[in-house]
Amino acid sequence: HEQKKLNEKLTKENKFFLKKWDQRNLLEHDKKDKIIEQQSRLAAMGEMIDAVAHQWKQPLNAISMMIDMLKDDFETNDVDSEYVEDLDETIHLQIDHMVTTLNEFRNFLRPSTKNENFYINTVVQNVQILMKDELITQNLHLLLDIDQNIQIFGNKNEFKHLFINLINNSIDAFNEQNSPGRNINIRCFTKDRQIFIEVEDNAGGIPKNIIKHVFKPNVTTKSEGKGTGIGLYMTSQIITKNNGSISVKNTKEGALFTIIFRESSI
Repeated sequence: HEQKKLNEKLTKENKFFLKKWDQRNLLEHDKKDKIIEQQSRLAAMGEMIDAVAHQWKQPLNAISMMIDMLKDDFETNDVDSEYVEDLDETIHLQIDHMVTTLNEFRNFLRPSTKNENFYINTVVQNVQILMKDELITQNLHLLLDIDQNIQIFGNKNEFKHLFINLINNSIDAFNEQNSPGRNINIRCFTKDRQIFIEVEDNAGGIPKNIIKHVFKPNVTTKSEGKGTGIGLYMTSQIITKNNGSISVKNTKEGALFTIIFRESSI
């Protein structure tokens, strides 16, 4: 009888310690995920601030050149009302581009927990504005085949982050391979009451020993010191949070990422 009581006591103690151990592990896991998310956010902010500086450089240079031209042309009596109207229109176009770019960056960097219905096509267009300078510098062509009627419910900024991560992943692959003729195809369509998003590049693909692990934290295909291994992990976290799934496979020319959202997300 005493032995039975002792066994019951030991069993209770074991259950208690196991429960506490599980809780501690869960807290540690959550803490780790939050740290990774914060690192990703800071990295994105740094990249975005650098990008807005690049995107503003060209229109500011253009406006500066136009002012210099105006001064020279005024001194040679080449300025008339038509000249001023053309100059006014051109300068305002440059300023409008700068304002649009700034608003996109502010929206992207502004913390938001709000979920809403939005068009996938609109998010990709926003990303094109955010990454315009980078796409030109990298000689990269985005080829879009997106059903304009497809909406999804979620955090719009997180989905911008998702596409930026996937595009940046391809850019890194292109630079590692020093690839010419750089194309990224982004497709979005519905099939069997599911939303499919495909992002495919021609950057040579992902090494076989890494492809199964690319969605894990701290896994990178880049040269040592060049990658954090956070981007694709955060992408998979965003998709999982929105009841979706992501997979990747190599094609003849590069890598194909496929994202699927179930009917409940549509």
